[in-house]
Amino acid sequence: MAFEELHSIPVSKVDTTIDIVGKGDGGHERDEVLVTSSVTLVSDLGSESVTLLLPLASDAQQKPVVRYTDEPLTGPAVFEFDEVERSEYDEQLVERLGRLADGSSKREQRDVAVSIGRCASSISAAVLQVKPGQRELRLFYKIAAERVGDREFEFAVIGPLPSFVIQPGGTIGVVTVMPRNTQVIFAQALQNPNDPASEIGTRQDSNLGYRQLIGWTWQNDPLFKVRYRYA
Repeated sequence: MAFEELHSIPVSKVDTTIDIVGKGDGGHERDEVLVTSSVTLVSDLGSESVTLLLPLASDAQQKPVVRYTDEPLTGPAVFEFDEVERSEYDEQLVERLGRLADGSSKREQRDVAVSIGRCASSISAAVLQVKPGQRELRLFYKIAAERVGDREFEFAVIGPLPSFVIQPGGTIGVVTVMPRNTQVIFAQALQNPNDPASEIGTRQDSNLGYRQLIGWTWQNDPLFKVRYRYA
């Protein structure tokens, strides 16, 4: 069992929906952020089925997606995890991945392999299986919007994930759905995550069903950053 980073996967389209699930009225520690992306691949990921581990923490979005293989794991494997609610299979996988940080026994590796298999055959926010010839992917994962001030919460989403590269002429569409009874402090799409002046000016806002919607369209790989406050 081993984990291989994937780089420079060419894609032609990314459509992402970010749904923030409020967990209280502002006094709680974090909200859940559900990120769903429909990605169109330009070519196959391989000649056989590929099993991918999706981000399990906010910071992990800035690192390549990893591919699971059945090669022996020779050293520690370190994964980052946000504290969010997960399905039974996903939570079991997170617990078993956490044990690999200090090295692993054959039994621990076997337990992880079993958990990955269960997640891959179910609806999972941790594992995605891609078959040869498959061009349309649906990436679904959860991260946390942490409290950063008095009733204020913030999160950031990379679009697309670093493993995927938008090809010339490709496009990215993002829609963020805010929780009820919240006020947006700022919502930015930054072409350069380290430069606040690189904000993309294609934002559109709307209010539907008591919730504010924020959308962007672009042709590069931006960082989408949102801070909001509960009323």
